Amino acid sequence: MSEHQSVRPEEIPGFLFIDHVAISVPAGQLDAMVAAYEMLGFKVLHREEVPAPHLVREVLLQIGEGPNLIQLLEPTSDDSPVAKAIAKRDGRGGVEHIAFRVRNAQVAFDALKAKGFRMTSDAPGPGSRGTTIFFIHPKSREDAPFGVLYEIVEDPSTRG
Repeated sequence: MSEHQSVRPEEIPGFLFIDHVAISVPAGQLDAMVAAYEMLGFKVLHREEVPAPHLVREVLLQIGEGPNLIQLLEPTSDDSPVAKAIAKRDGRGGVEHIAFRVRNAQVAFDALKAKGFRMTSDAPGPGSRGTTIFFIHPKSREDAPFGVLYEIVEDPSTRG
């Protein structure tokens, strides 16, 4: 057994399932991208313009009745982190992050911080659809960097 013992997901406070996969869309292409997903059978669940610090238009899409969603993100400003990520990819959209649903964002934040994970903020904050969110930094662990940005999402309807 390694020095880092395996932990079951239910031992991290409230981890439930993958909430969504976020995909960035270059400015001006959101409606066309939504139409393409609708042709695949996805349905629009939610649309919102998310203010600073995120500065994006968001569309949440669902296929079937499952809880796992696709989140399309179109930057509303060059100052948006999503706009900066698109610029690094020579103007192309792509996968921005993977989000996990938790029962309680603050409890999960505190537990992960106690285990040595580095977050991109000092505390959970407001997300779209009335959620509470925070992000685990892609280089959170010096010994094993994830290389992907993870978002942790608390939906007020599943708070426990």
